Amino acid sequence: MAEQLSAQDGLYTVAEREPDAETSLRIIGAVASVETGPVRAIDAMAERATKLVTLTITEKGYDSTPEDSGPSPAPASVPALIARALARRRDSGLAPPIFVSLDNLLDNGRVLRSRVLDAAGRIDPTLADWIADEVAFPSSVVDRMVPAPTGLDVEYAASRLGLVDRAAVSTEAHRSWIIGVEDPLAPLAEVGVELVPDVSPYERRKLWLLNGPHSAVAYGGLLAGCDTISGAVANKTVAPFVRRLVDETLEVAELPVSLGPVRFASEALRRFANPALRHACTQVGADGSSKLPQRLLPVVAARRRRALDTHRFAVVAAIWIAATAGLRVRGADLPTLEDPLAGDLRSAASRGAPLLHLSALAFAGHSDPAFVPEVAHALRLLTDTGLSVLEVPN
Repeated sequence: MAEQLSAQDGLYTVAEREPDAETSLRIIGAVASVETGPVRAIDAMAERATKLVTLTITEKGYDSTPEDSGPSPAPASVPALIARALARRRDSGLAPPIFVSLDNLLDNGRVLRSRVLDAAGRIDPTLADWIADEVAFPSSVVDRMVPAPTGLDVEYAASRLGLVDRAAVSTEAHRSWIIGVEDPLAPLAEVGVELVPDVSPYERRKLWLLNGPHSAVAYGGLLAGCDTISGAVANKTVAPFVRRLVDETLEVAELPVSLGPVRFASEALRRFANPALRHACTQVGADGSSKLPQRLLPVVAARRRRALDTHRFAVVAAIWIAATAGLRVRGADLPTLEDPLAGDLRSAASRGAPLLHLSALAFAGHSDPAFVPEVAHALRLLTDTGLSVLEVPN
């Protein structure tokens, strides 16, 4: 991406594509420079002019690494990079910027703050104290589906623009950004950002009613042989399964009526069906070990507290485990998924580990122990019956 944008002076095209509307193309000119690498990241965050730092690093990007506490000036993890940059600002007498996470994490600002404080404490305990007192990490919720660009996006932009844009992006028309109130961010409200006192219901609405069903569609699509999310949500077996899973989520969501949870969930399913986006099931299904504890397990816990059925959620988890561990489903292989746990799960599966062991390994430390055997049971049904596992009676 750096090579693409640098060759184009930071310019790139965003194509908003909807099935029943004229495509809108905008050339974005806001990118002043494009540089990569940990040293340059620290330099950029430490610059006097930097007032706001946003992060889109996926769920697993918040983890620290053993290298962070070493002598290297370029640590490996994002929290350690931020801590080093803030140390430089403190030592120079500069006020810190605001750090805003854009990732699908519940209370992502708190998570980011906690990780940065941990990293800072390993560098200098007084730095951690300064960050705790001086640096703001508001939580935020950003909502726009943007699939990884492909050659088709480049070709489409070229056909409309009459020139080649190697960094072209296709996306949906929908977009929103909601941030926990911070006074210095007030100008963002002038360009459509929603500043609210409490982002937690917005986070839960998105994680439970968009991200969770998105994962369910992706895994159902893998099982049904669909390449894309739009293909999966149109599948006659996957679609009713996901719609029922959404209904079961709404039963326990307990969201304010003002947030329109039913409408939001219905709109999410419509957005998934956009054929112009060609969002790959393997992309959405990747990193399930980081995503499902945020998207799936809280709903499972809420339903268990009410003694409600959680079988459909166990089926979603089972498909993720089967694809990640390389389990054969009715004698066939599912597409391979990238995941931080892939090595451990595949190693255990290759040794013939029991399905209960695989389920426990997949959700170690994250899940109600009673859910683990239910996932193992769903795994057995999945490997024996394949796509029929989605045909659960109402």
